[in-house]
Amino acid sequence: MPGEKAVYKGVPADDKYEGSSPKIPAPKGFGTRHTQALVLFICLTVAYTMRAQLSVSMVAITGHAVTESELCSNVSTSENTSCVTEEISAWSVYRTYNWNKSTQEMILFAFFVGYTTMMIPMGIIAQKFGGKFPISVALFVNGVVSIISPWIPLFSGWMGLATCRLIQGMTQAALYPSMHTMLGKWAPLSERGRLSTYVYTGSQFGTILIFEISGLFAGTPVLGWPAIFWLCGILSFASFGLLIWFVAPSPREHPTISAEELSYITQDGNVDAFPKKRRTPWTHILTSTAVWGLVVSHAGSSAGYLLVLTQMPTYMNEILNVNIETNGIYSSLPYLSMFTMAIFFGYISDYLLNKKIMTVANIRRTANTIGMVLSGFFLIGFCYVDKAWLAVLLLMISFGMHSAVHTGFHINQIDLSPNFAGPIMSLGNMVANLTSLLVPVIVSNIVKDDLKNPSRWQIVFLITVSFQFITNAVFVIFVKGSVQPWNFHDEERIGTGVEELKSLNDHKNSIKEKEKLGNS
Repeated sequence: MPGEKAVYKGVPADDKYEGSSPKIPAPKGFGTRHTQALVLFICLTVAYTMRAQLSVSMVAITGHAVTESELCSNVSTSENTSCVTEEISAWSVYRTYNWNKSTQEMILFAFFVGYTTMMIPMGIIAQKFGGKFPISVALFVNGVVSIISPWIPLFSGWMGLATCRLIQGMTQAALYPSMHTMLGKWAPLSERGRLSTYVYTGSQFGTILIFEISGLFAGTPVLGWPAIFWLCGILSFASFGLLIWFVAPSPREHPTISAEELSYITQDGNVDAFPKKRRTPWTHILTSTAVWGLVVSHAGSSAGYLLVLTQMPTYMNEILNVNIETNGIYSSLPYLSMFTMAIFFGYISDYLLNKKIMTVANIRRTANTIGMVLSGFFLIGFCYVDKAWLAVLLLMISFGMHSAVHTGFHINQIDLSPNFAGPIMSLGNMVANLTSLLVPVIVSNIVKDDLKNPSRWQIVFLITVSFQFITNAVFVIFVKGSVQPWNFHDEERIGTGVEELKSLNDHKNSIKEKEKLGNS
């Protein structure tokens, strides 16, 4: 009736976690949904090794520049001998480059330019074609580019390498929107914290892995820094194969999922359980204060994370005088802490929600504040100590706390709209990366080439942490924990949806028939 408030199935009256006590219990054992989460974790792990491979190897790449004067001064005075030595050294894939800090920042900057500009288009593609296709393209393209990258600067200098990073950034823009799209369909409400956290800790595990790889390879004369790129490319092709073989865009499209698990995942009614093309409700998304609250928080979180991700190896080398082999070990420890604590926060989040101890909104507020504010204090302490072990300890605590954002604004994107989590993620990631593009600019303009001056680095860290505090406050004010009405079509009001239910039941029956045939 006119003026009557629409009631939608699955929309809680408040922020209570109505999916906390599922009518259909979880199937026992390792299910299909767990396989999806595991493969997505592997894919994100590998993607992050390629995302961070240049940052962690930059010290080795620019460790010693090959110049004509150096080449000629160390060889015979014979003109022919000198020329031969120069030719061999200058065209070796293992050579190093004399790039100043500004040039290095421009190369690193290129990835995030591509990443940011393609974020919204990739969100739209993921929404239209499902999450599997964009992820598979990203892994394949990144694998190819990673393998050829060591040869590119030999022929086209730093601009060629920057172009490679631009391409990698453009394709990796698909990852988070696509994974959010898939998690919105695969992660049941009662397991959302755990499954989502499992997947997204791949970013930390990938960072840990690349730091170890860089420390192992970059310091050896046989393998050298190019081996970092080659190994990452091989891993990318392997994860591409796993994705193609084991993953389906949604539970209904998986050929071997059991009827029991399908019913368990789709019982809440907040996620499409059957094929249906939907137009993304951009007007509702762009006018939602809850969406903008998490978008702003996303920007603050990304700025702090990107600062450490891209600058920590340089900071450890220049300020704390840590050599490249030890640098790889030290630099990986904060991400190990983040990886471990993220899983812990995921379990705690689900426990509090399933036991109805706290509302969804309050869980998200608390987790986000731990991840943005408490972690910020320890990040400030990190840049004011001069002992490597103490700096690493403070950074480990900071990153461990920062992992709470996985159960803060990050999962809140799925809370608001499981059906349109991908586009919301693409919006948040685009704004976050536009903001984060300022980080290398700030570093370049404040630190400049005075890399061994700690006071310049301290200014950079203080600016970034202050931004985290402000953006978290915005999230705390505007956060909502309930599924928003625009997650659904008008025909999905209570009392309708008979055809959809029939479609779902038909699909369940078809799966049961397949199981009977398989057992006969």
